[in-house]
Amino acid sequence: MIFAYKLNRGKAPTENELLQPNEIVHNAKIQQQIRLSEDAIALSTTLDSDVGPFKFNWSCLYCSEYDTIIAITYPKLTTKTVDGPGVKGNTLIRSFILNYSNIAEITNSAIMAAGPSFMAHQRLDNVENLALQAIIDQQGKDWFIKNGFMVLPMEGVYKVMAGVAYISGHRIELENNRIIDASNKPFYIYVDAYKNNNDIDGLETKFNIIISNKDLKNYVNTDGVHHYYCKLCQVMTDGSVSDLRPQNTVVDKGWAEAQDHQAIESVSGLKIYPISRNLVVGDTIPEGYNGLRIDDKIYRVTCNGVVDEIDTNATFVIVNKNKYFLQPCIEGQSFYSIDNLEHYAPLSDWGDKINYAAEICRKGGLILLIPNKVYRFNKTIEFKDINVQWDGTLELCSNVIGVVLKYNVNLFGNPFILRSRSLDHFDQTMMMLTSSKEKINGKWRTKGCVENKITQLKIINGWIEYHNHSDGIVPDKTKLTGRGLALLAGSWTVGLSTQRSHEYVWRNFVSDVYVDGFEQPYVLEAVIDDINPNRWITWVNGNKLHNLCARRFKQGFVVKSPLLRPNGKIGGEVAGNTCASLDFQWSKENAQCFLSCEGRNNKFELMGWDAPKTATKTIRFLRGNTFPAGYAEASGNIVELYGATLRYLNGSDLSPLVYETNPGLNTFIAEGSLARNIMPESSPPTVGSALTNSYIPKLDNFLAFINDRPGCHVKLLKNGHLQSKVDLAPMFDFNPESSVRLTVDKGDEYQVVISLDGSINHFNMVGSTLGYNKLSAGKIDIDLHDRHKKSVYSSRQILKTANVTGFINAANIKTIVITYSGFEQVGKLNISAVYGQTYNRNASQGLMTADGACWMQDDIKINKAGAGVVIRDEVNGQLYRIAIANGELKLEPVKK
Repeated sequence: MIFAYKLNRGKAPTENELLQPNEIVHNAKIQQQIRLSEDAIALSTTLDSDVGPFKFNWSCLYCSEYDTIIAITYPKLTTKTVDGPGVKGNTLIRSFILNYSNIAEITNSAIMAAGPSFMAHQRLDNVENLALQAIIDQQGKDWFIKNGFMVLPMEGVYKVMAGVAYISGHRIELENNRIIDASNKPFYIYVDAYKNNNDIDGLETKFNIIISNKDLKNYVNTDGVHHYYCKLCQVMTDGSVSDLRPQNTVVDKGWAEAQDHQAIESVSGLKIYPISRNLVVGDTIPEGYNGLRIDDKIYRVTCNGVVDEIDTNATFVIVNKNKYFLQPCIEGQSFYSIDNLEHYAPLSDWGDKINYAAEICRKGGLILLIPNKVYRFNKTIEFKDINVQWDGTLELCSNVIGVVLKYNVNLFGNPFILRSRSLDHFDQTMMMLTSSKEKINGKWRTKGCVENKITQLKIINGWIEYHNHSDGIVPDKTKLTGRGLALLAGSWTVGLSTQRSHEYVWRNFVSDVYVDGFEQPYVLEAVIDDINPNRWITWVNGNKLHNLCARRFKQGFVVKSPLLRPNGKIGGEVAGNTCASLDFQWSKENAQCFLSCEGRNNKFELMGWDAPKTATKTIRFLRGNTFPAGYAEASGNIVELYGATLRYLNGSDLSPLVYETNPGLNTFIAEGSLARNIMPESSPPTVGSALTNSYIPKLDNFLAFINDRPGCHVKLLKNGHLQSKVDLAPMFDFNPESSVRLTVDKGDEYQVVISLDGSINHFNMVGSTLGYNKLSAGKIDIDLHDRHKKSVYSSRQILKTANVTGFINAANIKTIVITYSGFEQVGKLNISAVYGQTYNRNASQGLMTADGACWMQDDIKINKAGAGVVIRDEVNGQLYRIAIANGELKLEPVKK
């Protein structure tokens, strides 16, 4: 038998439980192996007083021959003491009883002669009886801990309070309150504790709570089950209750009042002051109380200090010159319903009432309940540090922000917020996540808008008529205004605070939201303080938004972000947000775009429906600042397009649907046929599309990180001389704020040469971005060469902050050369980015793709029926297709 101490022991033993060597405190050989029946044996050992000392809360029966744990038990934490000078250690008997078919024969266990060492269970009974007698001697035959098993009358039924009792020394525990419903008064309520001493499995004392009009006595039934009775109370004819639980102390008036007080506190979930009288002016309420006894009623309120005034109508108290409104105590420990305040005269608007109820819940650790009704409100509701079971409809009737979530708010149920039809003008936000500076312990601090969780939310414009129209109709499209759900860093811009500070919106989780009938259903916004623009930092980063739906909108998803403060440092940033499963339906009323984004490094997965073929710029990446091109761009965003409306894309040119202020800085992934892809790498840079297994028809930032890829080489030449010590990574690292910084003298020429030896690529666009606009006169040449070093495309432009070829059809490109020259004075050339957009040219003729990390590294496969590998005779230009017919390889001329 092994004894161990496990620091992180589970609730119950498991089949695959592990035991670490450092957890073992003692090993003991089995001393008795007793046959109880053919299918049951007992194995026991005695830990004598000279064994120890140690503590254990885990033990097992272990077979050393097969290195196997046979059985595990979780005893309570037990201390084994040892003999010492003048002190006798304790002696413990530990046994396992194994039930298994024919186990006595399997283990060769024989029935042993009766004697002190034979009946292990008898020795255990003796030990248990001694322990029971010790409990009775010390505390009494029947006794209860505090309010355990106290019976309280409650509107015609009787509540038995949860707790612990010892009945004839046997411990029992009622884990939850129990309701007794009986009408034939008078009667007694008993607890019946029972245990079968002859049952080798029945080690735990069990109990029932029963009703009887007779006196019941302890007895043993024919099955050997011992029943121990104890009266809990007597219910009188008038329904009153007389507590009959035995007490160990003298029951005087003070004790009875204390018991009554404890019972009320247990029922109400409050800590009440005073104990046995009503509150009076001049009392000093200690800290830690959240209930007051006034005019023989209990009110919910948290305050402490000297009582200055008690309102005669019991609507408020003034404590330390501060007014506190009183809320009648209504039973319901975990939930607090806003209906409790329906007739609460001090507050008239449901907005004020919900705010008041939320503060009660926040301080009392309760869940705020909004029942399934309609509540019209005109004042902004603010939630923080609270759980809200929201099942009803909040109808916003004034042009104010509807609901504000600050931090640690969990909205669940079926939350529904409605812009009232009575509200003619609305340009605010229905629900906003933001967090302004707060005064905490006397100091203003930024707590941040974090850890809010929203699920199953509906935000509906009441001007949409759903009666008899399941999809709803819009009688007046001019009423489709305002915002649905917004995440804002910069609460002072909407009048929620006069304190300007660092503000951030981070680690919020929003899922399953439906917005219908607002100009901007979803908004992520970070601002720059217009008074002290270089001081405060705001950001909306790292939020998770999933399963968002929107209808009848102007701009479906809006990201507003200046990205940099005037001093050039980060501020007003919206970045790193994951926006997945966006399901937006184009609105014929006023739709302009699905997505308008000024942020960076955000991910959008978009299903766009019903946009007309004539729609343009449905996805927009714009600049929210006046910085020079190449700085604070909307960049690094990934948009994965899929769905019915976007089926027309199929890898074709996205330019009619997508607009970028500075083209080439964001990635677009469109659903398309695998046979249309010729990208040479299994995981192109900046792309990870599950829809197309990372092969895409067009890659917008193909040159990103290209200098780190096999078969691709980048070099920089100055006036024809290789600049081998210049780090070229910044112009390909996809960060517009970094750049390759080069010194320029009058007449200098710099060349960036990109060799794509590992593949043939078709380019739709090539561009270059410079970090500064304070440059002397110059020019840029963009030249694209094929594998024969023949020029496929060439362009010369005046040097600007952004030079782009525009959309071209440059096929089979192996080398890109960008030349900067024509400088007329000394200065700095800062190359922020070089980028290119690839595309699949002439895919309908069949094409080759390769498995592996590089083009043609492994097998070449023909992915279209009837297609083959076509080669060209370089002398006469004739094309031949390699084909197989009847197992023979042959060349077939290709007719033009």
